[in-house]
Amino acid sequence: MQSTDFSFSRFLTPYLCGFEGWAIFMDDDMLVQDDIAKLWNLRDPAYAVQVVRHNHVPTEDVKFLEKVQTRYEKKNWSSVMLFNCAQCRALTPDYVNTASGLELHQFKWLGDDGRIGALPARWNHLVDYDPPSSDAAILHYTTGGPFYDDFSNCSYSKEWFAEREAMLHCDQPTVKNPVKAAS
Repeated sequence: MQSTDFSFSRFLTPYLCGFEGWAIFMDDDMLVQDDIAKLWNLRDPAYAVQVVRHNHVPTEDVKFLEKVQTRYEKKNWSSVMLFNCAQCRALTPDYVNTASGLELHQFKWLGDDGRIGALPARWNHLVDYDPPSSDAAILHYTTGGPFYDDFSNCSYSKEWFAEREAMLHCDQPTVKNPVKAAS
């Protein structure tokens, strides 16, 4: 019941890190508006994973790209995850390839919800669901973002377009011969 092939691959993050250290996973339909190091600094070794604990119950039956909108406990918790990789050893490729979407997205692989730490809501602001906030650190365009024509006027679209515009231009002079410039 995943909406995209990508929706399961997020759970391979600890495996790809060799089950060592910490890692941040976040969906690709997001815009980071604050220093990501501030999220990194929230790591708490008491938890295997830290998430924003949304109480998200979508009202629509169809979401972006004409995918069925499913409703389940812990909806959108896995869209931003701060993994303590050593504590996520259950997430092997074999397990991720055979587990159900609900097992993965509801963190059944942890065996205990007490291993899920809470992050401040500002680190996964659900655009057009959560009330507008000037403190939103990560904007999550979960129903479709301004990168799709049908959602070009959604909330926070001006922020997304401004960031895109800034990324498309460089104010630095170009160096024609970087070898000569360095010597």
